[in-house]
Amino acid sequence: MAETNYEILIEMRDTILKYLEEEKEIFEKALKAYDPQAIQDSDNEIRQMREKEAIKLRDRITELSRHISVIKYMFPIK
Repeated sequence: MAETNYEILIEMRDTILKYLEEEKEIFEKALKAYDPQAIQDSDNEIRQMREKEAIKLRDRITELSRHISVIKYMFPIK
């Protein structure tokens, strides 16, 4: 019975990890649009706004990476 419960947890873990990794991939693709070479707007205010958005995306990617690591650590594969 305990083995079955653990298998259910592992299946849930895999589903959650898949979702988080897909979200992380979306943010990574979005971050490419904010590449420093792509941020060459003539208006200083627009450039600063884009840089702030890039910082937010990097923060989200970092947070997702941390969540993924914690989940993998909590429910390792036997």
